[in-house]
Amino acid sequence: MDRDPEIQHLIDESKIRNLLNTYPRALDRQDHALLASLYHPDGIDDHGVYNGSATGFIDFMRAQGRPGMHWTHHNGTQIVEIKGDVAECETYAIALCRMGAKDEPGYDREMFLRVRYLDRVEKRQGVWKIAHRRVVYSPCHIVKIEEEWPLGGECLADGAFPEDEVYKF
Repeated sequence: MDRDPEIQHLIDESKIRNLLNTYPRALDRQDHALLASLYHPDGIDDHGVYNGSATGFIDFMRAQGRPGMHWTHHNGTQIVEIKGDVAECETYAIALCRMGAKDEPGYDREMFLRVRYLDRVEKRQGVWKIAHRRVVYSPCHIVKIEEEWPLGGECLADGAFPEDEVYKF
């Protein structure tokens, strides 16, 4: 079915934005199958702390994750430039990470990261996925936690895959 090129461009852009906005859920919920689904099989991830195949990055993240370590990634401004079946994307992001579980070293510290994801996203067999991700860092810091915010008894707590509330929808 041939679509108007402007309509197809909007559809492709929407699919790319959804792809890039699914990345925080995959990382924050430690949902490694979801994370793997965002990359082409030959995808590359250059994160600085890990540089290599996307499969290797997923293994790296699996090894880093542990109960009580909480990530929260927030995507901001996104610029998506599509040329045929290739898109160059820049996404500004802020990530926070509680550096340890309760009663473990690091529980009193939170990492604050400012990054930009520079992605080459490709449509292969009609599906957009990340072919190459590069992460650019701005100044980052560690915050000492002085006091916890008191959560009430009815508050839902986040968790890893598959226990998190998002998987109960």
